[in-house]
Amino acid sequence: MKTIATEIPTSIWYEIIEFFKKSDWTVVTDYRQFDKGIDFDLYEFQKENEFVLCTWDNWFEGEIKASDNLSRTLEKEFQINFKFGILEHLGIENVEKFKSILTKMK
Repeated sequence: MKTIATEIPTSIWYEIIEFFKKSDWTVVTDYRQFDKGIDFDLYEFQKENEFVLCTWDNWFEGEIKASDNLSRTLEKEFQINFKFGILEHLGIENVEKFKSILTKMK
């Protein structure tokens, strides 16, 4: 099952992004617009058959949609207790709208 961690502080969210980049995870989607990291940011990572969606904005901070096991691993690795809930600022319907401005990596 996928869980959604919400309200992740910006500094920790970016540490988690770096963790994925330095591990065996592949960036498959990367938001690359003028406001990247200022107003909004998004990454999608893949490792084997597992996908992780990481979104951030300057109002609600970070969100991560990942498997239950991966969420628990991240909590331990970064010594944080995630708040789980629904995506506050980027539901899957909005991801579909953003696809035209997202860069799919090859």
